[in-house]
Amino acid sequence: MLENLNPEQRLAVETTQGPLLVLSGAGTGKTSVLTSRIAHILNLGLCDKYQILAMTFTNKAANEMKSRLSVLSNGEWYPDGIQCGTFHSICLRILRANTSAAGLAQNFLIYGEDDQKAVIKSILAGATTTKSPADYVEEFSRLKDKGLVAYQNKDKLFNAYNAELQRLNAVDFGDIILRVLKLFDTYPEILARYQNQFKYILVDEFQDTNNAQMELLKLLTQGREKPNICCVGDDDQSIYSWRGAEIKHILNFEKTFPGAKIIRLETNYRSTANILGAANSLIRRNQERLGKDLHNVSTDGGPGEPVYVLTLPSDLDEARIIAEYIQREDKPTYSNFAVLIRTGALSRLFEEAFATRGIPYKLIGATKFYDRAEIRDAIAYLRLLVYPFDDISFLRIIGRPRRGFGDAAIAKIRAAGPNLMTGLRNAALSAKQRTAADEFLSAFDFDWENVSPRDAAQILLERAGYIKMWQDSKDSDAPDRLSNIRELITGVISKYDTIPEFLEQAALMMTDDNDTEITGDVVSIMTIHAAKGLEFDTVFLPAWEEGVFPNERTVGEGALEEERRLAYVAITRARRICVVSNAMSRVMFGTRTYNSPSRFITEMDNRYLDFQGGAPRAHTYYSPVPRSYDAPAKPRPTPIQNNTLKGKFVSHAELGSGVVIEDDGNILTIAFKNKGIKKVARQFVTVS
Repeated sequence: MLENLNPEQRLAVETTQGPLLVLSGAGTGKTSVLTSRIAHILNLGLCDKYQILAMTFTNKAANEMKSRLSVLSNGEWYPDGIQCGTFHSICLRILRANTSAAGLAQNFLIYGEDDQKAVIKSILAGATTTKSPADYVEEFSRLKDKGLVAYQNKDKLFNAYNAELQRLNAVDFGDIILRVLKLFDTYPEILARYQNQFKYILVDEFQDTNNAQMELLKLLTQGREKPNICCVGDDDQSIYSWRGAEIKHILNFEKTFPGAKIIRLETNYRSTANILGAANSLIRRNQERLGKDLHNVSTDGGPGEPVYVLTLPSDLDEARIIAEYIQREDKPTYSNFAVLIRTGALSRLFEEAFATRGIPYKLIGATKFYDRAEIRDAIAYLRLLVYPFDDISFLRIIGRPRRGFGDAAIAKIRAAGPNLMTGLRNAALSAKQRTAADEFLSAFDFDWENVSPRDAAQILLERAGYIKMWQDSKDSDAPDRLSNIRELITGVISKYDTIPEFLEQAALMMTDDNDTEITGDVVSIMTIHAAKGLEFDTVFLPAWEEGVFPNERTVGEGALEEERRLAYVAITRARRICVVSNAMSRVMFGTRTYNSPSRFITEMDNRYLDFQGGAPRAHTYYSPVPRSYDAPAKPRPTPIQNNTLKGKFVSHAELGSGVVIEDDGNILTIAFKNKGIKKVARQFVTVS
């Protein structure tokens, strides 16, 4: 096992005592280090399996870790006993084992975003507010991600929301960790039990931890002078601050855990030397980092092709050039290509260009399986089958298919019992409504516990008329929805021993927004955030323009370094070819804009770049990207800085004529006759 590791990886694996931070750059084999370290600890007999806690951020990563551990065990031990899972799945196990102390019933529900919105709508009924339920869901989630301080919040709506969750015997996603923190804070003896159990703690993607997760790690390790905690992460890939992640946790690791050792993994097994050189030169501009430089594992193939930089007249030309490049080969393997965009709004032109040319593509992250309405409906039916007190699920499905229950009828039902299912049995309804109510109730009246979960789901959805609703539907997507329901029943539910077990995992999957599944021979179009952890032979990075990337709003909020980290993540997704492009004009949200090339382009070392197109080489806009690279790229000519253009008349191919009112070296501020004041790269103008 150890012989397959490089020296840095091996050092990280063999360092088994005390706090350890493994700074793992992109493509440096962090999963191998984590799994090998667990296997090494067990092989040395340093602890039992149940005393290892390994926490990740996605179900996909947790499953990958378990799979690799099975291989590494060689049959000498079984990984089943290792406590391996996401932060939320681990905390959910702790809550289930301590429901009474946590102030919950044993059969408490986990509410996803749709359920949270429904709860907020109910407590907002009649209130005037400028915020939507989705706004409140995000706000409350961010509050809970801050940790125990959330309990000090005095906001009336926040506290009313939490009280309603308690009444409904439910927790939301943020509660899963927060309630464990409260449990440990209230009952030191319970905390001590878990502290004694977990002798070794390992954390993946440590740079993505929020305050609540960090509080959990501190509680589990407190009281130990040198706790055996190993955190693996990359400060240069910390790109989720908008989701509560705090880069300070990885930057301050040595302060949090005195005496900690830091090991850097800098040998990259993914990208060429030129791609890594460009990425390294860019990320060095950041101040908030611990510092490392990636280098290629092998030089047998030379430095590889340079990072190509294309400047094009418009966004239409950009999409066309990328589509034509993909089609250059007779029979291209489409799955080798990816288009990574800063924001989802940039995908439309690429979708149109690919569709027009018959290029198969997939928009990754558009609508995930568990986000589809028909899947959430089916899960709501199953939740109500197992948990008849679940009013939120009742309200979701009572009208699917339509059964004639309006607001007045729901009010009657609500008043007739402690929950809506009981109320539906007792309420005084019209004859037509009573018939519909009895049919609905009878759908749930079967011995579901003594049939397989797959059969129970099929029986319930058929008896309730839900499958027939889609079979009779005239909607164009009805066949796809039926196919998705079939996949849920036969491909997912059938894998579980019980329906409650499926429902628990489904709740976690619904909130697992970091898992990206790509299947089939298609070009992938996705945001850079969604691409983290993935790799492709050829990566296109369009719209690298000021105001787009870096994003104008984030720069205004002081988040330029995170934008630069996002650019670093984008470049390091490429194995062989990376193409960065910018357009002189682009339509964004119905308005044509004229943006300068991104500062990130000028921040990269020219030795690793090859500029294609753009003034003064105006006629090379449509030059095909070279397929090979035999000589180092020539350094980009640096504009003469001592001859200011301020006050001079200039002309621009798209914007027309104007006068320079500010000369900032590479960037000019120009008052155009017909376009107003714009910032333009110096290379795109000529002196009149």
